[in-house]
Amino acid sequence: MSRQKPGRNEPCPCGSGKKYKVCHAAEDRAREAAAPPPPSRHPLAGDLQAAMELLRGEDLSRVSSTLEHLGKLLAEWGPVPSLRFDAERFHAHVSRQLDELTEAVERDPAQARHMLRLSTVRELGTRAFLEKLRATLLARATTAGLSAEDRQALCLGALLASTPKDGRVRAEDRPVLDVLFNVQWREWGNQHGQKLAAGLEAQDTDLPEEAREALRKASEGEMEALVKYVESDPGLAARIAQEARERATRVEALMRQPNTPSLLAPEEQVWLTAVLWEPLSALKSPDMDAKTRSAAVVTFLGAVRKALDADKDFLTHLLERVRTRARDTTLDDAARAFFTEAAVAFEAEPVRMVLAAILTSRAEPEARSAEEQVVRADLEAKTRWTAEDLEPYRALLASMNLPAATERIHRAQEWLRAHPIELPPAGA
Repeated sequence: MSRQKPGRNEPCPCGSGKKYKVCHAAEDRAREAAAPPPPSRHPLAGDLQAAMELLRGEDLSRVSSTLEHLGKLLAEWGPVPSLRFDAERFHAHVSRQLDELTEAVERDPAQARHMLRLSTVRELGTRAFLEKLRATLLARATTAGLSAEDRQALCLGALLASTPKDGRVRAEDRPVLDVLFNVQWREWGNQHGQKLAAGLEAQDTDLPEEAREALRKASEGEMEALVKYVESDPGLAARIAQEARERATRVEALMRQPNTPSLLAPEEQVWLTAVLWEPLSALKSPDMDAKTRSAAVVTFLGAVRKALDADKDFLTHLLERVRTRARDTTLDDAARAFFTEAAVAFEAEPVRMVLAAILTSRAEPEARSAEEQVVRADLEAKTRWTAEDLEPYRALLASMNLPAATERIHRAQEWLRAHPIELPPAGA
């Protein structure tokens, strides 16, 4: 029969010779009445679309702040099994790892905590867990009474928990698992720690002298005493974590202002451009669907983390320079305050702050001489970078007796020998 419905008095398309109204019209009406209604729009369609647009944007600080909001929601809801790693496995793994990291904690608490996070998400962030987490986050997003910000955070977490069939995205490259670890780690510390001060909300005047001294040093950019104190008293972690989030947000906002100096040295920007060029180019590729965009964001975050893990000197030299500027009496109070907060923020959240320095800072790194400015201008005018293209810059830095900067460019050259990059022409 024809797909087009005939008129009532036209011949029935079945070929009987009768009019349609006395042949198959009644049967067709009954079939239409029994047909299911068209599917309704998914209740989270708008929120999922907003989360996808967030991943498509170039301002990854918004992704970071949205994930922070997700962390707040998870903390407020408490240890719901489907929104946590398995509690027994988490306890067993963390306890075992802390025993193995005893020396590392004493030597470098921040790095030890990073190693603990990395091993935990690798061990517990399985494909099955991610699928369960994704489904639970989406189910939670349909809860009545949530704000648009709440729903977007939950939908973003669900997108970042999505598992491609080929399984190429590793657990440690999924920032939603970092959020989950941070929340569960604080809860674990509150439950199993032996020195949990009842006063999580205590004022500084209620703190021991050791704690006040550690906080005073941290305000001046010296984090070691504070880190050691927090490791010995996990009860302070919640308050300090909140202060850290607020500080990082302030530093990011200031970096977007054109009159704020860059926190990167010229050779650091060259090195970051080299090692992050491929994932950054993929991130900026046009016409990507949501899944590809999400994978590109995760890959870029992982590339920054991998670069920092592989090069411990980068963060050390950056912090030394920023702390020196924080004590520079030739600067005004606002500039010194910015450098002080920036040093603490980079110490606490290096990946997030490096991302902000790369993607949101509006100021170019300040050259140390006219010759360096000329060499960098020549380099930036090139449309292709190779190890040989960086050699004049490396030689200049060596002649200026800047061994750390010279080594930074040498590292970039080593990278470019295996990964030459094509740059767009100036103004493109």
